[in-house]
Amino acid sequence: MHYENEEKFLLSYCGSYCHMCDWFTGKIRRTAQKALDMFELYGGFKRLLDGEVSSDDVRRGLEIVANSSICSGCKLQIQPDGEDRCDIRQCCSRRGFHNCSECDDFPCETLLNNPGVQKFGCIENLNRIKQIGIESWIDEQWRFFAEDKIE
Repeated sequence: MHYENEEKFLLSYCGSYCHMCDWFTGKIRRTAQKALDMFELYGGFKRLLDGEVSSDDVRRGLEIVANSSICSGCKLQIQPDGEDRCDIRQCCSRRGFHNCSECDDFPCETLLNNPGVQKFGCIENLNRIKQIGIESWIDEQWRFFAEDKIE
């Protein structure tokens, strides 16, 4: 395992981990493609959708998601001109941190008030990283990922 590369490129500043993300792994795209395949196989579910929503719109939506690109990861989206839609990424990048857990102000208001951070358990990830260290945390994630794939 190349822990330095995992930390440098695949652990986002806020504590999200790309290897566990459904956009990064392509799971969302594959799921949309499977749904599109079923949609086509069963004739667009016309009886189910008729009068409720346009079958063409459903098909087009699934096609868009199925053909979307896989996320490159948070840290590869840093803009050289300093323009960035993510305040967390801006802050950590500017301070030279690998992630927010390295900051004396962790957890700050920006992190605490970010809906994505809350939704994906990022603060818990960062607290665990502080507790056991980055290498042990990555190992835990990979063990969890492997167990999740077995079921």
